[in-house]
Amino acid sequence: MSANLDMSIDVKELHRRVLENKKRVSEYVKNLYEIYKKIISENNLPDKSERIVIDIPNSISIILYREPSKEAYRELFLKAVQFLKLEYAIYEALEARLSKLKDYGFKAMVRYFSDVPSLVVIDLDSTKK
Repeated sequence: MSANLDMSIDVKELHRRVLENKKRVSEYVKNLYEIYKKIISENNLPDKSERIVIDIPNSISIILYREPSKEAYRELFLKAVQFLKLEYAIYEALEARLSKLKDYGFKAMVRYFSDVPSLVVIDLDSTKK
């Protein structure tokens, strides 16, 4: 994961990107659900398999399975959806705030963690420049 920086992006453009990314996350969830339905309907896949949990303090536990199983895929699916819900919530909050400011010609500085905005600073004096 890397951190990138947009020094001066138009708030209207940032709002457009947020809407695109929000739609992308929704599509990911739909596709994951379709894959999950196919996996769960497999007859030759065991219901459970041996599970090993590596618990790291102040972090997310790592769960390993000895072999593929419906339980393993369910766990993987739930973790993926959990992270996508967090990403969607970020885009939802940004959309609500940026939609009110997009038509004023403001510029913003955005710091990204991976491709998700982690910090947005709006330059309120940018319309005077």
